[in-house]
Amino acid sequence: MTNAHGQLLYRHLKSSLDPDQIADRLQYRPQTMELHLFEVDVEQPERIAAVIQQLQGLDIKVFLHHPMKIQGKYLDILSDDPEVFEYYRFSCRVLHDICQEHQVYCVVHPHYSRGPSGRLNLGDNAEVEARSIELRDAIEDVRSTMGEWFLWENTPTGVFSNMNPLWLTHIVAPLELPVCYDISHSFMSLKGDNRRLVEDVRALFPYTRYYHVVDSLGTVVHDALPLGQGRIDWRALKPYIVERDFIFEIGLQDQGDCTAMVESATFFAALPSDDLDS
Repeated sequence: MTNAHGQLLYRHLKSSLDPDQIADRLQYRPQTMELHLFEVDVEQPERIAAVIQQLQGLDIKVFLHHPMKIQGKYLDILSDDPEVFEYYRFSCRVLHDICQEHQVYCVVHPHYSRGPSGRLNLGDNAEVEARSIELRDAIEDVRSTMGEWFLWENTPTGVFSNMNPLWLTHIVAPLELPVCYDISHSFMSLKGDNRRLVEDVRALFPYTRYYHVVDSLGTVVHDALPLGQGRIDWRALKPYIVERDFIFEIGLQDQGDCTAMVESATFFAALPSDDLDS
């Protein structure tokens, strides 16, 4: 789809399963939609399947996003909380089966910044290596029983972030792990350094299958800004992004109004399109 100037319109949007949110997104005729799921959704897999089928019937490419919490607690693949540990694996099994049946991928966080794996003592090299290997083994254990329908998303802090100097060498590369690369999370990890961000995007590109495109000021605050309102150099990143699937994961004041996502898509479309190798 193009506009009057011949620019591609990247209508790549995010929604929950809420019918009003779905209707809001559909008015823009999206090409891609990511469906953010919650604990209650996993208890109703037939509802997830019905929305996937609805969107696929409109020729929309669908991605799912694993729930963030169970009973208010952030999920962590290495959690020592039995409820979190079991729910992480139970929900992955449910979503794996849905993904396999409907040929869609699901974004999964190994952990969140507020969970135990979101904290890492970078001054202790032995701890960094040990925890990197522990997380790698846990991811491989989940993948060994559930196939390749998950895309693993980086966090701003912790073991599965590029704050960890061993993230690529000890986790992603040995597993040839398919990654959902959240650009704002990496920008935060790198303390707002655009040069290092481009280097990291380039290094992770062979493993990246999907991008979360969202701006940031590059501080410790998870700001999730519309494109152009933060400090990320999108022109330098666009050649990589357009080679993969992606959505505009903008923080919305009103979840029933995705205008900020659409405006970000317009901003992105207007950027010069350089070749990847230029």
